[in-house]
Amino acid sequence: MICYYYPPLADVGCKRSVAFSIYFKKYGWKPYVLSVKNPDKAYCSLGHEQPPSGINVKYSYSVINPYKFFSLAHGVAIRILRLFKVELKRNYFYDIFCIPDIFLGWIPHAIIAGLNTIKKYNPDTIYVSCSPWSSAIIGVALKLLTKKKLIIDFRDPYAIEIKSRKKELYPFGLRKKIDQRIEDIILKNADIVILNTEETRKLYVEQYPYIKDKAFTVHNGFDSTYLPSDNKCSKYEKFTIIYTGEFYFYALESKVFFKAVKRLKRDGQLNKYNFQFLFYGDNSKEIKRLSRKYAIEDLVDSRERIPYNDLLINLKRSHLQLLRIVKPAISTKLYEGITLNVPFLATIPSGEVQEIINRYSPNSYIISDESIDKVYDAILDAKKKYASNKIVKNNVTEFLDHFSRENLTKKFLKIVDKNETSKYLKKK
Repeated sequence: MICYYYPPLADVGCKRSVAFSIYFKKYGWKPYVLSVKNPDKAYCSLGHEQPPSGINVKYSYSVINPYKFFSLAHGVAIRILRLFKVELKRNYFYDIFCIPDIFLGWIPHAIIAGLNTIKKYNPDTIYVSCSPWSSAIIGVALKLLTKKKLIIDFRDPYAIEIKSRKKELYPFGLRKKIDQRIEDIILKNADIVILNTEETRKLYVEQYPYIKDKAFTVHNGFDSTYLPSDNKCSKYEKFTIIYTGEFYFYALESKVFFKAVKRLKRDGQLNKYNFQFLFYGDNSKEIKRLSRKYAIEDLVDSRERIPYNDLLINLKRSHLQLLRIVKPAISTKLYEGITLNVPFLATIPSGEVQEIINRYSPNSYIISDESIDKVYDAILDAKKKYASNKIVKNNVTEFLDHFSRENLTKKFLKIVDKNETSKYLKKK
């Protein structure tokens, strides 16, 4: 298992790999994890959690972590170009020098460490968790050198065309072509391609038809071992709407929620004694700025990230979870909210996420047309339902049958077994 994101790193990208490694072992596989010894601390979140008990983990060094260096270079470039009244809107050093991404310094030592691991333990399969895409380069190199089977797990889309992506994602046509060529090489060398949403799988099959028979969907899901105990999770006295993680200011109309809360405050429906909006994430300063702009700063509590277990407690204590997405991705917030029985105020485009919410979260509100009036009405309706004890619980048991990480790992194993059987029959 080639996983840049793995404990002691604490980023959200770790959770899928950690769960897979635990349940691989539980169901008869023996995982050997290769991760990074010196992660880029300027970009990644280093925590205190140790790898799961009984999982063999090897760490290899990155020869260079360029994120901070090119950030400083970008700052110098900004100051110089401002003298000529030129404003830089992005860091072009990353686009020019960091191919396939800022983690490229991990590639050389990881290939060597991977070869040593394969030589020592002779595993059947190489599994790669992406992003970072540098990990996929390592996986392809190891497959070509050892002839082992290769499973590529795309937690995020790489270079496919996605309408909802920011236009400035690729400022250079050449860089886009390079990334697409790298993605093509990765997919051609993979024996199995795993995508974490059905919408993403369909996009990849549409743009790379040759992967149709080897591309499968395994969602992210939720690991029930993280469930907080009920005695810590009584609801807040104030009606509370919570949001965690990146706010995706470039997706749909990002200010509809703030405008609706402003109107509710103006109309006397919300005040600092009966309402709060809790925010935990890297955009906390921007959230504070927006709350001042709309004169609702007394209703907003905006903070930096907190430990995951604490975050789940705050989520379960809340009355609604504000949900925003960038298609075709599915935020981990979806799985957390349904499992913890917190309805959504979802300002999202129609599609796969909407279908999941409709099926499992009956008291959620889905607003796909950027309507301030609908957000306004949804908040009022939710307050009335809680006040009259008319909130219907989510279909958690059915949801976990499909989306617990343990059951999703079983699905993964079935895909691999079926793929191996199919290849055997074709050879015969």
